[in-house]
Amino acid sequence: MKCWKLSQTKEYIQSGNNVDEELSFHIQMCPECQSLLRLAEEEEQAWMGLLFSESLPDGFTEQVMASLEEVDIEPEEQVPPASAAKRTRRSRRLLKKSILWIASLFIVTGAFTLYAKPSIADWVRSIFSKETTDSGIIDARQLGILQNPHVKVKDKGYTLEINEVVADATRLVMGVKVTDPQGKPLVYQVDWNDLYITDMNGKEVAQLRGMEGSDSIEKLTFVFTKEIPTDELNVEARVNRIRIPYSEQFVQGNWDFKFKLDMKKANAMNITTPLNEKYTTPDGMQIEMEKLVRTPSGVRLELSTTLSSEAAKRSPGELEGQQQLMFHFENEQGEDISSVNNLRGGHPETIISQNSELQSGKRHWTYTFRCLPYDRQKLRFVFDGYSIPVKSGASVELVPSELKNHPVIFKDQGDELILSDFWVDQDPNLQEQDQQRVSLIRMTGKYRNMFDHDVWIVRDPGGKEFPVTFRGSLSWGEISEASGDPGFIVNGMNTLPAKATLARTVTDKWYDNVKWSFELPKGKPIPGLKNAEPQNY
Repeated sequence: MKCWKLSQTKEYIQSGNNVDEELSFHIQMCPECQSLLRLAEEEEQAWMGLLFSESLPDGFTEQVMASLEEVDIEPEEQVPPASAAKRTRRSRRLLKKSILWIASLFIVTGAFTLYAKPSIADWVRSIFSKETTDSGIIDARQLGILQNPHVKVKDKGYTLEINEVVADATRLVMGVKVTDPQGKPLVYQVDWNDLYITDMNGKEVAQLRGMEGSDSIEKLTFVFTKEIPTDELNVEARVNRIRIPYSEQFVQGNWDFKFKLDMKKANAMNITTPLNEKYTTPDGMQIEMEKLVRTPSGVRLELSTTLSSEAAKRSPGELEGQQQLMFHFENEQGEDISSVNNLRGGHPETIISQNSELQSGKRHWTYTFRCLPYDRQKLRFVFDGYSIPVKSGASVELVPSELKNHPVIFKDQGDELILSDFWVDQDPNLQEQDQQRVSLIRMTGKYRNMFDHDVWIVRDPGGKEFPVTFRGSLSWGEISEASGDPGFIVNGMNTLPAKATLARTVTDKWYDNVKWSFELPKGKPIPGLKNAEPQNY
């Protein structure tokens, strides 16, 4: 069977016929037809949503009718009475069908004409697709803070467009559409490292924290790590190349853009709810809740942590800055609706970012959420624990020649590792042609603590220390399974000593000996949102 063209695929979908056995088998075996079928179905769904949605875009009917006014309709051909009499019955039926068909054709033609215009095209190729689960963005549109910077830059046949931006005190979300000379959308083909969000003084105020894409549009999410006391933002980007898909080649050109965003309306909607809760853990971390800030597109939680003098000694210098908090929010039924760094799973998809910085001896934290409905239902903050790297010194002695037949077990602070081989080989992290050799230690085991900020070394009989890195996989849970590939890489040790000491000098320790929760105060809803003040709350 020959592959169909896109037009044939569309006709088959629209016909509603069942897929025959031959066609079904062909589609299963043909990647090109699978792709074509998906493309046709997506286009069909887009037009079904456009033409038959419950709520069409504002002004859609007026624009279609205005387009139809420009369509020339030929005058009716004069037909002799005798001929007309013979054709009366048949022509009435055909005429009725023709009128409906022509009217439908005009509507669709008009819609296609409008589809090419920004008002409709941007609505179809939008960051507000039916599939979006980001309720914060939907709320922002409902509140009217969607802005259109009217960016359209062309060079070398490639076009970059920006017609949708949502910006408030929580985040900035931007829809970017890039097309090639044939009009085909390109997603993830632009490096956005030279895109900057600045205030009126030129200070950079936001960080890129998310990139999502559909078949036609790329959604960039920037978050603000602190309050931005400004009524205007500048968005500027330098784009001098676009990657050609499925290759390592680039098209060089100039697609730079710059525009301003008016923040006055969005800033006026911010609602701050003070939090006055404090808690000190058994091991010396104090947590002070500060506030919740509700903005049109999300929620920002701010709090601070400090370490007691004893805790600070265990985690000096940069170790203090590598701490991590674990908590979640529950509804009245005890269900987890949003979780942060939670080993139990939960709903991590609700959080966009987390940032911290040391200010006057306190570590100030900012957590940004897509949605945290404390203004619509009773929610409880539940603290699950925290991790912070601490100085440690547990070690084991290894005899490389005996390790394969007599594995050694390393036990420390709830972690248990099995070390079962020690040899010299090529560095597995480098290319084959690179002949750099290192020592390798095969390792498997179970971790109760975290792992990211562990520091390991190997010390030879002469006292020389070699840095150790891990290569392998680590599961995520209350007890993590470590599977080395091969395990530990001893960098710089290219000959095996008769004996060696493996030591962990820093442990990324997890503390779960905590018990603290509190009910969030009821947040004041932003006026204008649907179901913002339910009667049962």
